[in-house]
Amino acid sequence: MKKIYIFVVFLAAAAMCFTGCESPEMLDPSDPKASASSFYATFIDGSGEFFAEKEGPYNDGELVTIPVPWFYPEDSNIESNISNMRLYANLPNSVIIEPGLQNADLTRENTYSIVSPNGTRSTVRVTGERRKSGAKSILNFQLSDGTIGLIFEENDMIGLVSGGLDFNGLTAEITLSPHASVSPDPALPQNFNDPVTYTVTAHDGSSRDYVVKVIVPNTIPYGIRPGSEKLLWSRSLTEMGLQGTDHNTVAMASSSRYLFLNTRASDLNYYDRYTGAYAGTLTLPFKGSLDNFCIANDTNENLLITNLRNTAAGTPATQTIYRITDMGAPEKYIETDHVYPTGRKLSIRGHLDQDAIILSTVEVSSKVLYWEVRGGVLQSQEPQVFEADPAVIGWNYVADAITVGTDLSQGIFCTGYGSPKAFGYFNADGSAHTLYDLDGHTVEGAPLTDAGHIIQQLDLTEFNGATYLALADQFWGYNTYGHLFDVTYPSNLGLPARDPSLLIFESDPIWCDNNANNVADVNLRVSGDGLKMVFYILGTNGGVAAYEFDCIDMDNLLDQ
Repeated sequence: MKKIYIFVVFLAAAAMCFTGCESPEMLDPSDPKASASSFYATFIDGSGEFFAEKEGPYNDGELVTIPVPWFYPEDSNIESNISNMRLYANLPNSVIIEPGLQNADLTRENTYSIVSPNGTRSTVRVTGERRKSGAKSILNFQLSDGTIGLIFEENDMIGLVSGGLDFNGLTAEITLSPHASVSPDPALPQNFNDPVTYTVTAHDGSSRDYVVKVIVPNTIPYGIRPGSEKLLWSRSLTEMGLQGTDHNTVAMASSSRYLFLNTRASDLNYYDRYTGAYAGTLTLPFKGSLDNFCIANDTNENLLITNLRNTAAGTPATQTIYRITDMGAPEKYIETDHVYPTGRKLSIRGHLDQDAIILSTVEVSSKVLYWEVRGGVLQSQEPQVFEADPAVIGWNYVADAITVGTDLSQGIFCTGYGSPKAFGYFNADGSAHTLYDLDGHTVEGAPLTDAGHIIQQLDLTEFNGATYLALADQFWGYNTYGHLFDVTYPSNLGLPARDPSLLIFESDPIWCDNNANNVADVNLRVSGDGLKMVFYILGTNGGVAAYEFDCIDMDNLLDQ
């Protein structure tokens, strides 16, 4: 096969001796191979390559049309000009074309003779046609809240994974095929909780409908999808409308929609947990410097707020815990006199309307107070006392504990800053089951055993068949870190400190402005559809960072 192409001057003698690199073929004049096999064209500068819409062999007198895009490059607004094109033909060996292929005006018909080896001739007419694009695809789709649409071309569908988000009242940003248009206007707010149809119209007037809807994709078999972690948002306390240097924003909690920041002696501010934007304030009639000291949430829509009962150990004093349900008014839930200084940390495991356990560590000890809830009923106002082996773990003021289940029977995770400093999993009788290798985990050049690392707050949740434990780590007074561990098997805490099957994630630092009390908090919240988990980290006098993880099977999003 040989290629014949444009010359401004075509030499007849040269035309008669075109042979190509293959051995000459002996062709029957009636053999269809005695015709051109194809034509194509480029612009005069050699750019572009536009093929005839039909390949040869061609019948005698047949019209061959070469379509050329209306714009070239096709994603530009530069209109094409086909009045002076470079024309090419692919011919069998020993077949020639007359006249020679010169620069061709493809706005008209150009007639050529195809001459077989025995001199038999057939005629081909070649022309061009500028054509408007029929491309009508949505190339990228993103909602105004940052949610990326998953495009399923074969289904004419764009899938939205909500992860608990409300998609009402949002606009869209849509990238289309070049020179296509879309209706309705993506700048118009839509309720994407329900299906929304966008019609994409190509430059040639043809159209295609895409349906945008919430989907439930397939998930990977276990836990967090590797590589899915992303910083959802990060804001300083000042950016969140709080006093960023008064040491008073010390704890946080979450619900399905909001993140709550507890600031001592202030009403309770809450924020859109997906964006960090301020959403409102709940009035706390009981607020005071020591009266709304720590906050915690259950797995549903309940919050508990405790006072700091910091009277010296052995002296009876009152601990009061208020409950807020579904953003309602606070109600006194627990009020009890006891001899334990407590209230700096508070945790809930379970659902206060079903089964749960409430835990509060006791200062300068190895003890944890706890209250049980069964069938939505608090079993007693008086706390029970768990004590971890004091020869293994002890703390001064900042420590936390959370159980595996809704009682002590499955064991309890404890951490604290003091002597002996430890982080581990303990049996119900207080004996140590598995301790984490703090010395093997280095941050900022210092192992977690270093005096600068104040490990203190825990949170535990289940996500896609795995159990994850979050740990807050305040490094001296200036940087807050969050660490995330897979403790589906609590004994995994005994693995090497940075084993990737144990230590799943470590956050960037949150800078704090003289966090003199070395207070930090962590919170884990799984979306209602179970597809996403967010890890919140609070550094007092610093800010809040939110990291999102998912379990979506990106290689097999939907069953076909």
